Amino acid sequence: MNDHRRDRGDVELDRLFALARQASPDISGVERNFETRVMARIRERREPWYALAWRLAPVFLTLTLLLAGWSLFYSPVHPADPVTTLASGTQEIALVDYLTGE
Repeated sequence: MNDHRRDRGDVELDRLFALARQASPDISGVERNFETRVMARIRERREPWYALAWRLAPVFLTLTLLLAGWSLFYSPVHPADPVTTLASGTQEIALVDYLTGE
């Protein structure tokens, strides 16, 4: 009894597949040159890594300038006049200490 039901279901399924093969696909929704435009959009979105770096260059430049200005104006360790640092001889003393191991 199950074999008869299965056979009838197979015949019905074969009939539906045959109807589906005969029907022509509906391509009215696909526009002209659709694939070309999709591929162009994909290529457009794939940017090289340096494109992002060029976009961020103004941000990095601003940060660099702000850090340089902050280190020049708000550094309490260094004296305001760089000539006094060079004239004090601290570099020579540090070099001699390093070379002699003291």
